[in-house]
Amino acid sequence: MSSVPTFSVVVPFYNEAENLPRLIREIDAMLRAMEHQAEIILVNDGSTDAFLQPPASPSFAITWLHLSQNSGQSAAMYYGIQAAQGEYIILMDADLQNDPMDVPRMWRKLVDEGLDLVTGVRTKRNDVFIRRISSTIANKVRGLLLQDHTSDTGCTLKVLGWEPAKRLPGWNGMHRFIPALVLSAGYKIGEMPVEHRARHAGVSKVAGGKRAIRATIDLFGMLWFSRRQFKGRVLAERPQN
Repeated sequence: MSSVPTFSVVVPFYNEAENLPRLIREIDAMLRAMEHQAEIILVNDGSTDAFLQPPASPSFAITWLHLSQNSGQSAAMYYGIQAAQGEYIILMDADLQNDPMDVPRMWRKLVDEGLDLVTGVRTKRNDVFIRRISSTIANKVRGLLLQDHTSDTGCTLKVLGWEPAKRLPGWNGMHRFIPALVLSAGYKIGEMPVEHRARHAGVSKVAGGKRAIRATIDLFGMLWFSRRQFKGRVLAERPQN
């Protein structure tokens, strides 16, 4: 049997100690339903809460990556992706607002339609009003400038192939533009409606005004980057362990 897993689940987290046990149980159930070899990679982005003893998964090995300081979602996600070995990489948040059981449908769409990325679209947002409005405006502005044909780039829940995942750049703000980055590199993307649940425990880490300014700056950086990066794809198969 090949030692290379079919799926790598990458979850960055910061101060989510209350959510981690349930999160791991839900990911474990999702992976068992998909019936393939898999690994779980949890990236601790310098948490300062009561996160002490990592809970275990009943069925799958967990790799814990610990960043020495809080570096942001993009950094945590990037390091998790670099550590991933799976043929397909699954990205999700740790706050349990993503439902892992949406992933099997997303993966089937990716495979059946020959896509390289499927991103979730939160059709019924369980967020405060101001966050929903700011997200809607940001999505419209981003879509107008980047033409990435993505309705909800802020949804972390994504399934993508190994190659486009490994090509994602290591810069702050990267996580906001994954569909545009993948599309601009010559890959095929799609989207699918997914559930968006109320937060199970803890508090949101999003800071309103500062986040909006940072996202605007990143958007113009993304415009420059998308026009400068290589468009070709690697046609050779990735090495097998």
